[in-house]
Amino acid sequence: MTGDLHIPELRTVDLGGEVAYREWEGPPETTFVMVHGLGGSHLSWLQVGPGLAGQGRVLALDLPGFGRSPRAGRGSGLMDLRRTLSTFIGEKATGTVIVCGNSMGGALAILQAAVEPDSVGGIVLSGSVFPWAKGGLPHPAVLATFALYDSAGLGERFVAARAAAIDPARAVHLSFRIIAADVRTIPEQIIRLHIALARERQPDPDAVPTFLEAARSLIRLGKRPAVVARAMDGVACPVLVLHGRRDRLVPAAFAEAELRSRPAWRGRFFPDLGHVPQMEAPGRWITEVADWNAGLRRES
Repeated sequence: MTGDLHIPELRTVDLGGEVAYREWEGPPETTFVMVHGLGGSHLSWLQVGPGLAGQGRVLALDLPGFGRSPRAGRGSGLMDLRRTLSTFIGEKATGTVIVCGNSMGGALAILQAAVEPDSVGGIVLSGSVFPWAKGGLPHPAVLATFALYDSAGLGERFVAARAAAIDPARAVHLSFRIIAADVRTIPEQIIRLHIALARERQPDPDAVPTFLEAARSLIRLGKRPAVVARAMDGVACPVLVLHGRRDRLVPAAFAEAELRSRPAWRGRFFPDLGHVPQMEAPGRWITEVADWNAGLRRES
């Protein structure tokens, strides 16, 4: 227990290298596997873990090279991370598995459901990445930053210089100013935990190459619309899309376009939230997931 949050002990499992995770105990018939975004960690799910545990077990992991999971020589491209996610599900999950992915984690949830459909009973896409569509553009600062990430050599110098020049506390505050519609919705305790983790990771020599490999893999996938379409078409399980209309990284128009083409998917848009709805309004987020999950149970 830490402050007002129920934070279980950090555990590890050996999946060709340590993977750190936290578990909130719940009914074993369902397991929610929570997957963070680019540069994120299991901390993205601390506010919803306790409440979601009323619906099933909740497992929030750090992907290799992120959070407290060492890279340990493992790749951090999307398919590398998906294989780790798949192994984690096989090792730790029980019952029906629902993968909840934020941002890049949404891409991993989609890939997992498409590549191994029997491993996933449903996915929740929370501020997920989606293919580009008419009607919206990411914030100019986001576009410029990802262009730098995609530049060989320049990307390495940019990310390394940024990490060296900006104090972790300032870096965390700047990040939340972009990903949250209103940074005041993020509890101070959550911000402090992110700062502590950022300070811990700052000297890690694997931090920059891990981040850039994942970012570039995500960019490459976005440049291959046919591959993206096949992956999306391969998702046969129920899907819940939760997206903020004030998302500066993935405009709501991108999520809306996907929902129009996939009427079986369920969508909920939050007019006042940004890229991390599960952190900005955890109560509303849990309510939406619980209602959707109750419908799945009635249909099964």
